[in-house]
Amino acid sequence: MRPIEMVPIDQIQVLNPRARNARAHREIIENIGKIGLKRPITVSRRRDGDSVAKYALVCGQGRL
Repeated sequence: MRPIEMVPIDQIQVLNPRARNARAHREIIENIGKIGLKRPITVSRRRDGDSVAKYALVCGQGRL
């Protein structure tokens, strides 16, 4: 199991965005508010030319 670490949201790139309807998105928000985030958002570390770590979203766009 890989360690869980906090990543600034502005460093996560959504490479393949998907549209969600407003009701489904609202339900995700309410569920996270009630019970918390059960599954972490998964990202892959990428390096820019300036050596600042950036991340590509792998799983969890709705939770993000």
